[in-house]
Parts: sequence; structure tokens; C-alpha cells
Amino acid sequence: MIIIYKNRGILVPVFIIIPVVGILILSGVLERNIGGIFASNYDKNIILGIGLVISGIWTYLKRTDYNIVNGEKEEIEMNNHLFFISLNLWSKILFVVGLLTVIYGVLETLNL
Repeated sequence: MIIIYKNRGILVPVFIIIPVVGILILSGVLERNIGGIFASNYDKNIILGIGLVISGIWTYLKRTDYNIVNGEKEEIEMNNHLFFISLNLWSKILFVVGLLTVIYGVLETLNL
């Protein structure tokens, strides 16, 4: 498989994997050590959705590059793409998919 990227576009898989794995580990630790509401029978889609929402926010914050000139930040026009999709669009995709996954997980938990 060929990964087609330009500049920071190669970081999109990192922006997805790190928050999702981190939230899953945090969920397991809270369930095992604290219990209570964390040990209740909730759907794991909620955890996955929260990780994807964090991924979308992280991607949105890292979509632009900056250069420091005379002590001030200036935005640089650079094309950051993964598979010809810009980081700005990737952030929106991840955020929407994360929200839909959280909503689905809540509906499954409430048995609606």
C-alpha cells in the first residue's frame, strides 16, 4: 500500500492512534482501579468516539505551520495532505465521525 502524503499529512495516522489508544488505556485503568461509574456496563463506542473527537481537535490545531519572524508568529502557506485530503478536512471528518460514534454508543447504552 502506498501512502500518499505531503508535509504533515503523514502525521494523520499518529493523530488518530495516540488519542484512541490513550483513551482506551485510561478507561481500562479507571475501570480496574476506581470502579463505580467506570465499571458500569457502558458501550465501548463511547470511548472510541471520545478518542476520535480528541484526534479531530488535535489535527485541527496542527493543520497550519508557523514561522517566527522578529519575535512574531507568521502563518506559512503549506499543503499538508494525506491521500489528497487536507488536514483541515481530516480534522472535520474525525470530529464528525467521533461525535456520531459517541451518539451511537450512548444510544446503545440506553437501549434505545
